[in-house]
Amino acid sequence: MEIRHFIPLILMFILVLMPSLIWLLLRQIHSPWWLENAVSTSFVIVLIYSILMLIFIHFISSFHCVIYFFINFLVAALLNNLASVNNSASLNQKVCTDPVTFFQFNIKYTEEESELNELIEHLIAGQYHLITLQGVSQQSKQQIIEKLSPYFPYFIRGESDNQYVVSDQLLFSQYAFTRIKYHQRGGSSFLISSQWQLPFSVINLHTLHPPSPRNEQLWQTRNKTLYQLKHALKNSSLSDSLVKKSLVIGDLNLSKHSGRINILRDDMNTKFVNSWPNKGYVLPFMGFAIDHFWVSKPANICSRQRINKFSWSDHYAVKTEVDFNR
Repeated sequence: MEIRHFIPLILMFILVLMPSLIWLLLRQIHSPWWLENAVSTSFVIVLIYSILMLIFIHFISSFHCVIYFFINFLVAALLNNLASVNNSASLNQKVCTDPVTFFQFNIKYTEEESELNELIEHLIAGQYHLITLQGVSQQSKQQIIEKLSPYFPYFIRGESDNQYVVSDQLLFSQYAFTRIKYHQRGGSSFLISSQWQLPFSVINLHTLHPPSPRNEQLWQTRNKTLYQLKHALKNSSLSDSLVKKSLVIGDLNLSKHSGRINILRDDMNTKFVNSWPNKGYVLPFMGFAIDHFWVSKPANICSRQRINKFSWSDHYAVKTEVDFNR
């Protein structure tokens, strides 16, 4: 049989399978910064397909071009939402009998009083055990603390006069924080470590918000913060052998598709939620999972749900329920 009879099959392989294979290989590469950013979404598969299609445009019909495009789009959507949890209930979510409930949200430096009041009302009504906020301006911090501290008496302000360091984080809880440490980078701290004193256990808590990697310098700062986290996780387990549980919460500005994830969250459970961007024109299945929640095994994440409120931020808030009794 002549080779020309196999050309349609070869082209189908190239245009249907190759884009996904190329993306799966590229996402393991950690540099340069622009490449890691480009492959942080599986929808780059559609771009790879378009490039391949232009190369072979003279060998395929317009009908097949359209068919192969939709196949690649469906594959990209499937990969982007694989192991993700959105606002609707998931089949693999488990019911917690007595869950510890968490709220995390990048409020994007909002200053509007009506917006802050909406957030505060939700937090008071939600009766969360731990609240972690990022993107909090210095101007908003005092207002939020004054209104929330009667309900959540323990908080981490996200700044230290003794260490001359500031951050955009703000934490509240019904339980105390001890051994608070700001991991400094100049006059800023993108990572805060503490021990969270739950009634039944002590948790090594690490909250962070490194910068978005919009250029090479910010990309390097983000990566250095992530490796500060890696060392903090290792050191916290070594320094206090009695505290075995660890928890990582924050807007890491790192897609779940990045190969760095597996290096950082070794032996920790997680569920992914497409939490960014919170824009009406971006369908939820096309979003990025960058607001992370990792908990050391054997604790079980019973559910993670995106909260479809607070349209004034470009992030969705996320509610997480955890069973620490395993």
